[in-house]
Amino acid sequence: MSKIIFVVPPFFGHINPSLSIGKTLLERGHEVIWTGLTELNKELIPNGGTYYILKKSFQQYQKEIENIIHLQDKGANMPALEALKLGLQDTYIPLAKIMFDEFNQLVKSFEPDIIINDCITFVGGLVAHLNKIPLATITPITPNAIHDPGTAPKVSKWVHDSIKDLQYYVGIEEDEELVLSKKLNLFYTSQKFVGYKNDEIPPYMKFIGALTGRPDNTPFDWEKLNNEKRPIIYISLGTVLVDIRKEFFSKMVEALGDKNFTVVAATNPTILNHWPDNFIVQSYVPQLKLLKHVDVVIGHGGLNTVCDTYMNGIPMLVIPMAFDQSHTGALIEQYGCGIRLKYKRLRTIDIENAIEELLNNPKYKKSAKEIQESFIEAGGNDSAANLIENLIKN
Repeated sequence: MSKIIFVVPPFFGHINPSLSIGKTLLERGHEVIWTGLTELNKELIPNGGTYYILKKSFQQYQKEIENIIHLQDKGANMPALEALKLGLQDTYIPLAKIMFDEFNQLVKSFEPDIIINDCITFVGGLVAHLNKIPLATITPITPNAIHDPGTAPKVSKWVHDSIKDLQYYVGIEEDEELVLSKKLNLFYTSQKFVGYKNDEIPPYMKFIGALTGRPDNTPFDWEKLNNEKRPIIYISLGTVLVDIRKEFFSKMVEALGDKNFTVVAATNPTILNHWPDNFIVQSYVPQLKLLKHVDVVIGHGGLNTVCDTYMNGIPMLVIPMAFDQSHTGALIEQYGCGIRLKYKRLRTIDIENAIEELLNNPKYKKSAKEIQESFIEAGGNDSAANLIENLIKN
């Protein structure tokens, strides 16, 4: 039995993959804990696991943490370089500095056999290096989100220098970037979906497909859904983008309201005064269970929902808004398993036409099924757990 610690950021889309992998590791008899800067409902943690909030850091920097979380809304429709700055300098690096001291103390106390950090939780890499503990990284965004080969050399140098400055801040003087694992980086997608050739994949990059089995007891009106004979459309904007929701869902209502399909919208019902009768609106939905019933998904390109969608072989209308979402949208369009629309130019007729095309043209379903097969072949939770166990042994 090994002792394993996941360190996660205060963004639920980045916490979710760790819950699925952690559940499998717990079932294999390992001792697993999670830690981060946000309160988590105990029901979300798999049986046998424990979540520790970094309480001192949370209390001392609560306002700053809240500002960082709220800042993510500004990423919507930002130019790529500004979004990169918002992510790296205004989010990832400040979070690492806030978490460092208390997380380092927790690691010294727990004495884990391995640290597993989310790819934007740089503190995991810093503490692993300083304490000479093996590090694995989970990446629930498409490859090259931070270092894109197409990025200008000056931008790449700025990214490198920013990470190096963070390392100097905690006493690491090496020039090499150490915030992500160079031994095992688990990418939450498949090689087929991202379009990588075998010779383009470094040995530490492992594609594990989609992850399943995370706890989710969210209530839902299944009887109402099961009685529906019309096509079912599911809309999700993830958990980060908040300010843009009223505008976004107003466009969805205008395009899809009172049409011959049922629409499940995962958002706070109070953002609009009126919802059409063919909409089922709920702040949180049991997404993995719900997708078993869905014909088309509409989303912003967050990789959790994208992977959950294709794990069920469902075509997608993707409308990227910020960060890595545009890259993910391009992959969906490139493979032919969905349609991409630009949010700034989004018109009602575009949404209507895209939904009709996705529902009636079988090529999108066929391509989505191919991606589903590639996700299943990648192995999901078991593949991730095997790779983590092997890293610990070696």
